[in-house]
Amino acid sequence: MSDDPGLRRAWFRGYRLGDVELATARATLAHEQTRHELEATKARADAMQLEITELHRRIDTFRKRDEELTAALEEMRERREQLARDASTQAKQIVAEAEQRSAALRTEGLKQVGELQQQVEQLLGLRAGLSAALKRVTQDIADALDRLAAAPARALEQIPPEPRDVADETDPRFTRWSSDTES
Repeated sequence: MSDDPGLRRAWFRGYRLGDVELATARATLAHEQTRHELEATKARADAMQLEITELHRRIDTFRKRDEELTAALEEMRERREQLARDASTQAKQIVAEAEQRSAALRTEGLKQVGELQQQVEQLLGLRAGLSAALKRVTQDIADALDRLAAAPARALEQIPPEPRDVADETDPRFTRWSSDTES
């Protein structure tokens, strides 16, 4: 402290009392300030330590949660794969059933087409028979007409119709067009 410019020497051994008291007060203030700063730093360090402990706890919680989510994700993957296998099996089964139904329907359709062809052939046969019958009937009618034409013509008596009075039958509204006015 002798290097401190604030302390001056007294006439008799030592330093001046005012300078020493001032230096002591300054030192006490600096000590108190340092002690307060140390307490504040300790408080901040304790708060930081609590925060670090809390962060470690949260990290552990996140790690546990991550492990749980990873396990759940793995379980979901296995479940998805199982569902995909089941869906594939079911799709193959549905396709096989559809192919069987398709084959059965195709067979039934071919059977019905065969039956329809038989019916068409029968109808064509009936048509040919009908055409032949119509030709025979037409020929018979033509032969009958030829015989009638060759037979001697007979005189038919014709009775003339009785004359009618046209004026009695005409409507007076149409007198303008009556037979009297026509030329």
